[in-house]
Amino acid sequence: MICIKAFGAGLVCKGFQYEVGKTYIMPRNKVKLYRSGFHAANGTDPSLTLEYYPLTETTEYCMVDINVISSDGDKVVGDKIKILRKLSLDEVIELDKTGEWCFNFAKDVKGADIKKFQAKVIEKDKTGEWCAYFAAFVKGADIEKLQAAVIGKNKTGRWCTYFAEYVKGADIKKLQAAVIKKDKTGYPCYDFAKHVKGADIKKLEAAVIEKDKIGDMCYLFARYIKGADIKKLQAAVIKKDETGFWCFRFARYVKGADIKKLQAAVIKKDKTGQWCYRFAEDVKGADIKKLQAKVVNKDGIGEYCYCFARGVKGADIEKLQAAVAGKDKRRRWIKRLLDIPVQKEEK
Repeated sequence: MICIKAFGAGLVCKGFQYEVGKTYIMPRNKVKLYRSGFHAANGTDPSLTLEYYPLTETTEYCMVDINVISSDGDKVVGDKIKILRKLSLDEVIELDKTGEWCFNFAKDVKGADIKKFQAKVIEKDKTGEWCAYFAAFVKGADIEKLQAAVIGKNKTGRWCTYFAEYVKGADIKKLQAAVIKKDKTGYPCYDFAKHVKGADIKKLEAAVIEKDKIGDMCYLFARYIKGADIKKLQAAVIKKDETGFWCFRFARYVKGADIKKLQAAVIKKDKTGQWCYRFAEDVKGADIKKLQAKVVNKDGIGEYCYCFARGVKGADIEKLQAAVAGKDKRRRWIKRLLDIPVQKEEK
């Protein structure tokens, strides 16, 4: 297998001296990944070596032919290796497929040609990730060029948010506009609002309400974003939530939530009784009688009637026992429920 291998100065690796053109062999039974044998990257991209070999001014690279015995992710080990040829810096740059190695070289190697490596990162980066890291960590980086590259390359908005959060001199308005345009689920807009100082909360909230399909992002926005419009987001959650789960979560965790409206939505949407039970158990101000009646009505096997009896203070144990007895054909839940004492009212 043709691979790339990193070395220290003079083609030394872990104290062993290699030479170009020579072949090295060791007994197969002594080869063990990470411990012994001849190791190399699992491919020809120099980025694959970064996790295992430090990138410094003296790091050297060779193309090798290795008889692979075993592998683990980016690393291979073999019992035979031939050092084919030493690679020049320009050859290593060209072998970098994503821009990760070029970014790390510019960041870690003193005297690196920042303009040259920045241009290569912009050329190779397909997602905007390494352009964003370059702008954040490399002194002398051209922020405007890298920002334009991130906006053009990033399809989800994730790296636009990272750029806005971590890069000094980033254009927050442009990056926010890009996130809103690229976002398909509401999460990138929520993430931008949560992490970027100077974000326009109203615009991002409107985008989240528009893009969110099931109510999860509206719930998160209401719970975690300061200045969020709770009423608007609650209305959106009630409209989008199909199961009652996000209405339950909204009622439980969002300060200022309308418990009655959310309870009504949970009762209407919940098909099994699970979220009616959880609403009664966890939401302060819940109507226990109404929710119990719905659990009895919706629960098909007695599971949530049992859970209601066990976990909800004020539950009518006798009614729930009767419901479980009628629903639980396998007698799984009734056995547990009979262990719960019935509290009778004192006359």
